[in-house]
Amino acid sequence: MSPTLADLRRRWDRARMVLGAPRIAIDLYGDEQAEAAYRAFTARHPRFKVTSAKRWGAALLRLPESLDAYLAASSLPRRKRRQALKAGFRHEVVHPLAHLDDILAVNRSAPTRQGRAMSAGYVDPDAVARSFARDQPIDAILDAEGRLRAYAVVPDLGDAFVFSQILGHADDLEHGIMYLLVSEAIGRCIDRQRPDGSPHWLFYDTFWGASDGLVFFKQRLGFTPYTVDWRWRDAAEGRP
Repeated sequence: MSPTLADLRRRWDRARMVLGAPRIAIDLYGDEQAEAAYRAFTARHPRFKVTSAKRWGAALLRLPESLDAYLAASSLPRRKRRQALKAGFRHEVVHPLAHLDDILAVNRSAPTRQGRAMSAGYVDPDAVARSFARDQPIDAILDAEGRLRAYAVVPDLGDAFVFSQILGHADDLEHGIMYLLVSEAIGRCIDRQRPDGSPHWLFYDTFWGASDGLVFFKQRLGFTPYTVDWRWRDAAEGRP
């Protein structure tokens, strides 16, 4: 099917937003997870071979001084967060191996995400267990019965926290659980910052390739596009 005029206009608006974004540099450093992320971010883009995968249109939030400050400046997240809390949902930091069945239920709750089928790594029990083998704490939204209904994996990769996984149960999205999840994850990122203020950024993938709904979600949460020079820093040497 040929794109409509409205489709072409949305694509043009997205391209202008991405190509006109400010340019910044962000240093990544730390363990093998951070180094693997750096390699992935700077690898060739799967479609646009002349550039790197996460350079253009990176969705970034400069972390504010507190969760209260973030919510004060973000009316829709504040309202949706309140809606989820009134519906009996709450945020907790949990160990994923204790919630594997619930995580699988979240992953399987919709056959597709962003127009693509869920990969085997998200719906196969053994693959999910392997992905959480280190059992590092994750941000989670639990319902009134204590069932995990949304989760986010947000590692510290140097000068950026990164949403490496973020999913919610399709049956509960209308209750605002993803706004509650992201806002509380932002608050926890602020609490996890080091004395020098780093990580200063929270990265939520890119605006390129995201559905219109996901672009809206990211923008309402305060994420804006940047062109990013991702740099690897040897922490021992203290320089890029």
